[in-house]
Amino acid sequence: MIKLFSVAILVAMFSCNNNNPSPATANVTAPVENIQPTKDQAERRKQSEAYCRLHNIPVYSNQNALFQDPEEKVVTRTKDEVTDRALALLYIGLKSEGLEKEPLAALDKRYDIMAKLSPEEKEYAITAYPTEQQKVNANWRYESLHVMLWALGFVDSLSWPGEPCNVAADVRILHNLTKEQFLQKAKLRTKKELLDQADLILRINWACTEARVKKNAMPGGVSNDIVQERHHSLNWLIKYMDQAWDDVSTDT
Repeated sequence: MIKLFSVAILVAMFSCNNNNPSPATANVTAPVENIQPTKDQAERRKQSEAYCRLHNIPVYSNQNALFQDPEEKVVTRTKDEVTDRALALLYIGLKSEGLEKEPLAALDKRYDIMAKLSPEEKEYAITAYPTEQQKVNANWRYESLHVMLWALGFVDSLSWPGEPCNVAADVRILHNLTKEQFLQKAKLRTKKELLDQADLILRINWACTEARVKKNAMPGGVSNDIVQERHHSLNWLIKYMDQAWDDVSTDT
């Protein structure tokens, strides 16, 4: 990306710009299945494919494969899980900017961050001298933070995944709220809303995978890195294969 803030400005207020690219995570293409879709699966697919065609994204031809689970079988993350994840991602993103120990420690004290980090995040958090690649990877998690803020109702909609999110605006949301206010204002979106976005990003990611395999440009002007982050985040939100944050796969 890399969405570096000015560290001096960060301490007072947060601002950003977007630069270096992150390496794309390779997808694993799942075996084709002969699925008889439920009504909500079929309707969700129809809606997603219409959106893809509108944006010049190829769609998967097999109408009996490539589905998210039906709504009746999905149990989404709780509001508490999602708020904890958002706070963890905020911390990881800010550390990737090179924020000093003191403001990071204050953030940890304010939100009890260390208790919310995944094992991989905790390892990064305690590393005194992370590599440049570690910082780039952590910096991309701002896109995941954006998804969590959308899922909690702080962001109105997820824009087309072609341009990086407005990191300054996202960080400002949390900066301007106490922990109590953040938890009180957070309203988790419905299962249908989460599944609609998860289904859409699944199809966009399938198209990105096809483009990479064929060495073509990304379709519809999407960013493969943003698509990967969004797919990872949405799969976590819908508990895809009940995988923990560090282990979430983005199969297509």
